[in-house]
Amino acid sequence: MSDTAAHIDVCPLLVIGGGSMAHAILSGAAGAGLLDGPVVVAEPDDARRARISAVDTAIDAVATVADACEALPYEDAAVLLCVKPQMLPAVVDEIRAANGDGMLEGRCCISILAGVTVATLTEATGARVVRTMPNLPIATGHGATALSASDDATGEDLDRAHRLFGAASRVYDLPEAAIDAFTGAAGSGPAYAFLMAEGLIAGVLDAGREAGLSKDNARSIVAQTLLGAGAMLAQECRGELPDPAELRVAVTSPGGTTAAALDVLEARGVRDAVREAVLAAARRAGELGG
Repeated sequence: MSDTAAHIDVCPLLVIGGGSMAHAILSGAAGAGLLDGPVVVAEPDDARRARISAVDTAIDAVATVADACEALPYEDAAVLLCVKPQMLPAVVDEIRAANGDGMLEGRCCISILAGVTVATLTEATGARVVRTMPNLPIATGHGATALSASDDATGEDLDRAHRLFGAASRVYDLPEAAIDAFTGAAGSGPAYAFLMAEGLIAGVLDAGREAGLSKDNARSIVAQTLLGAGAMLAQECRGELPDPAELRVAVTSPGGTTAAALDVLEARGVRDAVREAVLAAARRAGELGG
């Protein structure tokens, strides 16, 4: 892997698969002014193609096709793989059958395929590989993306991936062995937050039912609370992120309302349960990769 990266454009770009994650990635890149074309998205589903086509109508950079083979003639384009992991062999076979065995070799291939290793991707495609793992909040511009690459990936390959995903997420360069741990926290983590939100909303409604508190108000209160807590966690001070434990202590008055709530959570083992959830997700990610 090259230690230096030149500043290069993300385009031309060939995207195989036009689902929600591809849409989110391209929307972020379009919003950052990175899609100066051409961008070709291969997606067989008509509705998904229509949604992708609307990403960047201002500069008309995005074109869609129904077949992955139609996208490949751009010889200098990077390939962004956004299909389901189990579809990789079929997609590669289809491309090679239509364009020749060497069609993917020598390209930069960026993958978001969960659990599929750099070695597997390299063997399947013959390309220089950048493996990524973006999470769902990339659709809001607040995502987190892990990135690891093959030994032959160039600085330009890494720069392209950083720019593409950095438009809507914070990118973390990690050793590939750490991506499963990232998946357990960042990949699955939004679901943990949503589960917590469900409990918070139910509690707010129970506590405020006699006062006529509406479900919409409860959802808004909880969403704003989680947003604020996340902002506090992400706020750097003198180049360091705050310790969650210190923030928890700061918001907890002895004998107060927060202390009463935390006593219940500690008694129920919530901290250990969340830790075990992350470990279970990381183990499962490793199993899927295997």
